[in-house]
Formats: sequence, C-alpha cells, structure tokens
Amino acid sequence: MKNVCLAIIALLLLSENNFAQCEGWGTPADSLRTVAQHSLYRDYIKNAKGQSPEEAAELYREALPFWTHCYKNAPAGTKKHFRDGITIYKAFFTLETDAEKKQTHLDMIYNLYERRVQCFDNETYIRSRQLTDMFYYLGAEQDKIHEIAKQIISMAGNETESVVLLPLMSSSVYLFQHKKITQAELLDIRQQIKNIVDHNLSTQKDEKIKAQYADAQTQADAQFNSVEGKFDCSYYRPAIVAKYEADPDNIDNWVTIRQELIDKYCGEDDPLVQEITAKIKASNEEVRTAKEEQNRIIQEKLNSSARKAREAYKSGNYAEAARLFEAAIAESDDVEKQANCHYYIASSYLNMGKNQQARTYAHKAAALRANWGKPYIIIGKAYMNGACGANDWGKPLCYMAAVDKFRKAKSIDPSTAVEVDGLISDYGGNYPTIEAAHSRTKKDGERVNTGCWINETVTLKTKK
Repeated sequence: MKNVCLAIIALLLLSENNFAQCEGWGTPADSLRTVAQHSLYRDYIKNAKGQSPEEAAELYREALPFWTHCYKNAPAGTKKHFRDGITIYKAFFTLETDAEKKQTHLDMIYNLYERRVQCFDNETYIRSRQLTDMFYYLGAEQDKIHEIAKQIISMAGNETESVVLLPLMSSSVYLFQHKKITQAELLDIRQQIKNIVDHNLSTQKDEKIKAQYADAQTQADAQFNSVEGKFDCSYYRPAIVAKYEADPDNIDNWVTIRQELIDKYCGEDDPLVQEITAKIKASNEEVRTAKEEQNRIIQEKLNSSARKAREAYKSGNYAEAARLFEAAIAESDDVEKQANCHYYIASSYLNMGKNQQARTYAHKAAALRANWGKPYIIIGKAYMNGACGANDWGKPLCYMAAVDKFRKAKSIDPSTAVEVDGLISDYGGNYPTIEAAHSRTKKDGERVNTGCWINETVTLKTKK
C-alpha cells in the first residue's frame, strides 16, 4: 500500500501541468463522478478522527485514490480537497522512516500549499497554516520558517495571526545564534511582534483571541530572553544611560552604572564610563581632601591651647590652666568660646584662692554671654572665700554680698537654681547680729558697704 501511495504521489507531481488548473466541479456529467469520489474519501477522513496515528494512516491510504481523483479533476471544487490532502500526507510523513520516501511526502505537502495559494485568494491565511505545519510537524529548516513568517507579516501587518509570532521569534533567535541575522534585525523583529500584539490587544473584541495574542507574546519573550545576554553594548546602553541621566548626581549609583556598562560589553572607552570614572576620581579626591582637612582640624584641636587648658584644669593644675585659657582666647574669634575660657580662668583663680582675679574674669565671662548665671556663682564664692573685716560685722556683710550674687545667678539663669539654693542654705544665715548693728548705729533696711576689696553695697538684714 505504501508503494501505491508513492506511485500516486509521483504521478501527481509529474503530471501536475496536465491538471485542471483550479477547476471547480466541472460539467454536471463530470461532477457526478467527482462528487461521488469526494463523498467516499470524506467518509474515510471522518472515520480517521480519534484513531491512533497508524490506524488513521491506514484509512488515509484507502481514501487516497478517491481523493486523488478529486484533486486531479476538481481541485478548487472545495477548499477541503487541499486541506484534506495536506492532512493525509502529513500523516504519511509523520510515520515514514525512510528518508527518501519522507521527502516525497514533504514535497507533496508543500506542493499542495502552493496550489492552494494559486486557487484561493486568502494567501496570508494559507501561509499561516503552512507555517504552523512547518514549525510544529514538518521539521522545516529555520531559515525557511523565518522566510515564510516574514512574508506573512509583510502581507498582513498588524492583522497577522497569533500563530505566526512564535515561529517567527523562534526562527529569528536561531538565526541570530548562528550569525545569519544581526542583533538589529532580531530587535526589529521583536518590536514588530510587540506592535502586532499591542494592536490586537487594544482592538480585538474576542477575549479568546486576545488571550492567544497575549500567550504568543509570552512565548516569544521567552525565546528572546534566551539570547538577551548575548547582545552587544548598543542594546543595553540606552536604558543604562537613561537611569544615569535620571539622577546624575547620585554618587551611590555611579559605581553600579559604570559596572553595568562594562559588564554589557561597552568597555572602558565608552564615553559615559569615562565620564563616571572621572566623577568617581574627583569625588574620591574631594573625600581625600575633606579627610585631610578633618584630620588637620582634629590635630589642631589636639594641639590647641583650649584642649591643653582643659586637661590642665581637670588635673588640678590651675595656674597652667589659667595661662592656657588666656592663650585660647587669643586663638579664637568665637565669642562663646571666649566666654567659656574667661569662666574657666575665673574658676581656676577661685581654686587657687585668688579671689579678686576670679571676680575680674567672672565679670568678663558674664559680659560675653547674656543670662548666664554661673559666673555670678563664681563671684559669690570668691566673696565667701575672701570675706574681710571684723568677724561680727565686715565678714557677715561680705556673706550678704555673696548671697546677693547667688540670687542674681538664679534670677537670670533658672538652670542654676539647685546649686544656688544649696549655697544659700549653707551661707544665708551668716548675717550681722542686732547688737553689732546697734553698736554701729545701723538698722535693718539700710544700705551698707562691705568695705575692703569686695566693696559691694548690700541691704542690711540682721539675724535675731
């Protein structure tokens, strides 16, 4: 039976020029026999549905003589003559193991497609069916699949069926891998596919058809992604440059973007690579310079009079501290720092028992910073330490002057309240007695001078 099939194929191929070129059913007399032959072979075709490939092929062999009559005498009587012929020979092709015979079946299939195109107008539809057969069943060479797919798109444009898209991308990827098409051609094909899918997703009302286009895009993308890593710099560069230009001053992105360009084959000579490299070098230089300046400042601080003065003060070397704080005042134009230095000089003199000097520098400190109570505490303590005069009169008046300074500290600077309250509690009762006041013809409420170096005027308040 196989040999009979091959003989029929050979006969058909050799005598094709003698066929009725796209004839219909012919005259009534001719058509009666042809219609009968058509009916006979169609029964075999119907019965083959659902059968195994081997069983179906056997039914097709029995149908072949009847189909051959129809194809020879009334090829365009119905589209089924071409469609069924392709179905028959695809079944023979699939099961055939002999290479020469297999090629004979294949030639017949292609011949049927060509004649179908000649006899019927809808070439894009027919070529699309041919393409799917070539791609899925016939083992066609990739360049031939690619050629047919591009031919279909050139005819149909955005109306290209979804079944064409995967064979087109798959064959394009293969040809790119084998250096038969360029990167630019592959990218152009990818864009064509995207345009077709986008068009149909936006215009197509049938959800099932829309889903087919979306699925075709997914499959095409998977094919494209398999070779995306083999593209050269020109493919990746625009997206990388756009990312850089969106935030060109973001230092954190520089290294990443530069490395991306190098990894994507743009090389060290790429203009943007060189630009970013220069920026990184400049930034590193700025960091180095800033670090050097920071180190200089730190070193300067380590060697500064103010730092050495604080160390001397903490160690109890008050004379050296006072000298160094004086030097620190000369080294700084900062009023706040000068105020602090005057305060610590005052404190240093107080600790050395040099109460007059302590008062002098405490006044200087207070003059440089408004509402600062601590210098007045220094003055009050200096008055307590350096109280002079008679024990029953002069010294108590000095204590009164000290308490006045403590109260002033608290009134202008509430942060000193706790310390001031403690000092007043310790020294506030050391006032003159009534007897001492009477002996000097003084009474409460009078303004009285302390005398000696303190030379403050206080309001007399005697203790009972």
